[in-house]
Amino acid sequence: MGKTKNLGYQIYSALNEINLQDADKRTAIFNSINHTDLDYVGKREFKKLGQTKEYIFSKRTAENTVEKSKCFTKFLKENYGIKLVKQITPDMAIAFLKTKEGCSAKTITAYKNMLYKVDYAIQLKFGAESFYTDTVANFKPENTYKSNSTRLYTDNQIQQILSAPSDRANEIRVMALAGCRVHELIMLKKSDIDFHRHTIHIIGKGGKESFRPLTPQAEKFLKDLTKNMNSSDKLFKLPTDEKATRQIMSNEIRRITKSLGLPVSGKNHEFRKYAAQQFCTYLIQEKGWEREKAREYVSSKFLAHGAGREDIKKIYLDSWFYNLTSFKKCYKTII
Repeated sequence: MGKTKNLGYQIYSALNEINLQDADKRTAIFNSINHTDLDYVGKREFKKLGQTKEYIFSKRTAENTVEKSKCFTKFLKENYGIKLVKQITPDMAIAFLKTKEGCSAKTITAYKNMLYKVDYAIQLKFGAESFYTDTVANFKPENTYKSNSTRLYTDNQIQQILSAPSDRANEIRVMALAGCRVHELIMLKKSDIDFHRHTIHIIGKGGKESFRPLTPQAEKFLKDLTKNMNSSDKLFKLPTDEKATRQIMSNEIRRITKSLGLPVSGKNHEFRKYAAQQFCTYLIQEKGWEREKAREYVSSKFLAHGAGREDIKKIYLDSWFYNLTSFKKCYKTII
């Protein structure tokens, strides 16, 4: 009996079964499942019968599906250690989708389409039980603001990550304290921090400048970090290439989460969301602000998204408000 192929190969070979770019293969499968005897079948015929979602019809779809399936395979190996496609469960699929909660609704849909195709393919090729259940299909992290504002990691888990030994510990802490995006770390200098006005100067998306407020905890950390720096010194030694920097930080966060036995993810945006929630806690519980005033200030000033952005408030804050008490306890111990 031959050696069992690895999980990635099993998924790839199954996807090949539903790849209908070849006209002869496409026509044969259509005739088989619909009991017809047509000489030629295009995607249109499948579409008329509502049978397009299960199959791959173009090179682009094939490439996208395979690429996303590799992410799924890696997630399964790192978090569950499974070796067979028959071991994939609905809970695993949902856990995978949760790691994509910071993505757009369009991206979430693309990942769900991949899961649907993988599920259908492994049923056909390996006789596996379906993991793409109604629970998975109805899981909508981007269509419900509550799901968007719920972080992958709990407060205590964030604390573990922040306390873990790392060559990039300071960068991660600044993301968690000041809400910086990864690419915003690249050009940060000591001169960007104004300890008198309690702000940090950030150059954000599209070169947009903002002066973001700092909590006392953030100021204390930044003072310690920069005490031996010159005014013109950069805070961090990072590549000027944004993509390279994002990859460096993502890899390091993945390494840390894996070493801690947490769900493995390289999502840098977890810390921006965490920072926004911390700052809102500070305004409400330390400064005595009303909830709506704090929400607006965090959205417009701390996150620098401008005034009146209800979508931003919901994405970053709303589902979190129920847990302010435990959040305050965690807030006190960030540094």
